[in-house]
Amino acid sequence: MPADATQHPTHKQRHFLRALALASLAIAGLALPFVWDVLAAINELPKMAWLQHVLALMPAASWLMMFVWGGAIPLVLLLNAHQTPPHKLRTIVEMLVLMWIAITWYVHMPASSQCSILYEHWSLACSVLQWAYSLSLGLATAAYVFIMLGLGVSALGLFAEGLDDETAHAS
Repeated sequence: MPADATQHPTHKQRHFLRALALASLAIAGLALPFVWDVLAAINELPKMAWLQHVLALMPAASWLMMFVWGGAIPLVLLLNAHQTPPHKLRTIVEMLVLMWIAITWYVHMPASSQCSILYEHWSLACSVLQWAYSLSLGLATAAYVFIMLGLGVSALGLFAEGLDDETAHAS
């Protein structure tokens, strides 16, 4: 296979990736209400008073930083999916650390619903913040689903290649 073929996806591969992306968005759309329920349950966890106090001193900054922590997780997944060879253990550790930071931050930051109370003259910005939280959570969920579907398809492909190799060796 020429070196170019490994760098540029074929027409069939692009269609497959589009189908996988659309399936991921559909699954994420179905799963999103459950994700909100999980986040509400996580928000009930015990809190560290000092961290809650620090984040309450700068509510807008803590809300905006939540986008950084939430966006870092699918970004790490996507970047590590393109590494050759893949470093699965490092990826898992990075994911767990980022998830711990994001969940800890989420639990301790002021509720984003307080935005319009704290910033009365910024109601449009607060509405955009609420909308962006929903959108980013949906996109992050879709990215997770995309990666999981991609890993599942890759695993099935490796399994099928193993079966083909066994069949070739048997004959």
